[in-house]
Amino acid sequence: MGIDPLSKTIIFSDALDLEKVKRIAEFCRGRIGMSFGIGTNFTNDVGLQPMNIVIKMIEALPESEPWTAVVKLSDVAGKNSGDTKTIELAKQVLGIKNE
Repeated sequence: MGIDPLSKTIIFSDALDLEKVKRIAEFCRGRIGMSFGIGTNFTNDVGLQPMNIVIKMIEALPESEPWTAVVKLSDVAGKNSGDTKTIELAKQVLGIKNE
């Protein structure tokens, strides 16, 4: 489609730990933009009971662009979020088989 993957950012967020983040970052570096949503067990190291909440992004505001809907693709069946048509399009473009 002629899109430079380095102009895009993929956000990894499921069941991450330091070693998994290192492996993913090494693989993606120079191929695609990346960010990590590292949660409860990785960031809560002060001994307090963690809050049981999930915050999911639904739109992005690219610089000088209008709000754009986003999707979250999961490797767990039924955990995708966002507009159904956009989820299907993303899975088709990425070659992900339907669950």
